Amino acid sequence: MEQRSKLSILLIAGCTGILSAYGISTTLYRNELQSTLEWGITISLLALGFGAVSAMLLPGAWKNYSAASKPARLWGMVLAITAGIFFGINTRMVFLIPFIFIGLILTAPTLSSLQQILEEKRILRSIIAWMFGGLGSFFALGFFKNFHPSFLEFLFITPVLNLFLFLMIESVIEQVIKSLRGKPLEKLIPSASLMLGFLLILLTLRLLVQYPTIFSPGFFLPVPDLVPAFIGMTILSQGWAMLLLLKLDALNWKTSPLIIWINRNLPGLLLASAISVSAYLLATALVSYNLDFMDIYFQSDSPFWLNFLTIEADQIIVMRAVHPFVLLLLRPPVWLISLILQGDKYHAAILLNSAFGGVCVFLAWLFFKQRTGKTTYALLIAALLGISTSHLFLSAFLESYIFSAAALITFVILSQSKGSRFPQIVSAGLVTFGITITNFIQTCVILLLTRWNIKTIFKYVMVVLAIAVVLAFAQNIFYPTSAPFYITKNLKGEDVFRYDYLDLGPDLAYSVFTSRVNVIARGITLFSIVAPRPLIHTDEVKCLIPCLRTMRYFRGAFRYASYIGFGSFLARTWFLGLILAGVIFAWRFFKSPRQAALQTALLINIIFNFVLHVNYGEDPLLYSPDWTYALVFFFGISFENLADKKWFQIILIIFIAAITFNNIEFFGKLLETILPYR
Repeated sequence: MEQRSKLSILLIAGCTGILSAYGISTTLYRNELQSTLEWGITISLLALGFGAVSAMLLPGAWKNYSAASKPARLWGMVLAITAGIFFGINTRMVFLIPFIFIGLILTAPTLSSLQQILEEKRILRSIIAWMFGGLGSFFALGFFKNFHPSFLEFLFITPVLNLFLFLMIESVIEQVIKSLRGKPLEKLIPSASLMLGFLLILLTLRLLVQYPTIFSPGFFLPVPDLVPAFIGMTILSQGWAMLLLLKLDALNWKTSPLIIWINRNLPGLLLASAISVSAYLLATALVSYNLDFMDIYFQSDSPFWLNFLTIEADQIIVMRAVHPFVLLLLRPPVWLISLILQGDKYHAAILLNSAFGGVCVFLAWLFFKQRTGKTTYALLIAALLGISTSHLFLSAFLESYIFSAAALITFVILSQSKGSRFPQIVSAGLVTFGITITNFIQTCVILLLTRWNIKTIFKYVMVVLAIAVVLAFAQNIFYPTSAPFYITKNLKGEDVFRYDYLDLGPDLAYSVFTSRVNVIARGITLFSIVAPRPLIHTDEVKCLIPCLRTMRYFRGAFRYASYIGFGSFLARTWFLGLILAGVIFAWRFFKSPRQAALQTALLINIIFNFVLHVNYGEDPLLYSPDWTYALVFFFGISFENLADKKWFQIILIIFIAAITFNNIEFFGKLLETILPYR
């Protein structure tokens, strides 16, 4: 190294050491240093220490800067200086030079990577990925600060988030570029389909920020005093992100099975993520341990399910036999998620519920992608499911139903796969049975009509039942308040939710029965997809807070929620679409019953739910995921011959976008109703 370079290094190291020593002494030890001698000794020793460390670090950094090209060197210096300025915003100006020095040291190892990015002309894509990664990190850090508030955790989480999100978004950008090559105009409709999920997020945020006493935006924002430090670290992460990207490229990371699978299913994953994010945002505002809100929202029991999934085992309330081993299925993943959240099981539970809302959407996308080979159509049908009243409501409110829907959709996919796949089918059926026992009947219907093998059905039922008994016994041992289904009197307890029309007398029975048939039919065909204007009342004993319903018993008949204006138009449009879907199914069925087997099974499952809930249960919206998947799949299969027709895709996009506005307005009504009580 030249003599001039050595002198420059010593000069820079000396200045850095002196300024660091002075800043630390006057900031941290101001009250402890009394005499001039003490000041002199402390500053001298600190200057010696920091100066020596700087002198050891500088030669390597100097060498890297000297070897880099002028553009790369300039890029690194801009990053270092800008980061240093942001680090210094909430500190004294005397620290500016030391912070810039730290920035130069940290950017030096990345200069060769910056140079390679420039040479390969990947700078624009990389900068965009870094910017969006930083934006995502900003909100993710805000979320994690609620569980990891210390400064050391902040120092660890920030770069991890920046690097992870950079890689994820860079991969997404690469896939977008590949898809737009050739005929970019043809990608407008698929892009619009994908944007439906992000429209939902924007509308959800726009709604929630209007209710600051219920929803706190600050929950998702970093501590204000740490924002400059976050920006500084994000700026410094740019070089390290480029370095990591090139190292992974050298290892052919994008050819790994996981990355190939992610890239192949990226549209479905993005849509599913958007649905999960929206559902979680709504859940943070609406789901509470407060028992005053039991049965308020369409008779949902989120406070009870928070008890089931988050409270210690000896404090769990009674679990009904109709959910044979749901605690064994759901409590472990809640516990695992809570480990990341410093033991916060409330947020772990609603995160799991919202995530499974996204899982259902992804599975729907996967089913129609495999069935039709059309990405856009698969996205649209999956979006219809995810944005439906039923799915969005039960992805936000903690219950068991969204998990049942995921299990049922998984079973549908497995039933269509080649080969027997009996172990996987049994597993899906077992999970379905364990969450809600009545949904097991739906799996039997699907298996019977798609496989047409009585021996297989018998074997399936026996194997699932045998394992379910053991698991229900295990749940009863671990959680003694759970009622085993194999003790018949426990299932008889469900009679409290059953309607016995014969006890009402002939005249009243007819009125009650016909009105309930009407309400359940509307609930299944209309309310599950297009949100109505809910009924709001306080005349029930438990409605200390106004209760929201889609149906209620009043003066000898069941009344139902209604549609007005634009919502009425959407409901009529959807109903017309269902009628057309039914006509298409009928034509296919008479032409080839075997080819229409799955649709027939879905229709039977819809009818099964109709018959069940005419005689059992409360508000139909509460149970709606048990049939909404079948309704949407039935609709999607009927129109699959139009999957590649752009005019039909445009109609679906407009319709689903309209439903999005309507269904978010439905949540606005919920928030408006409970506002005085929160």
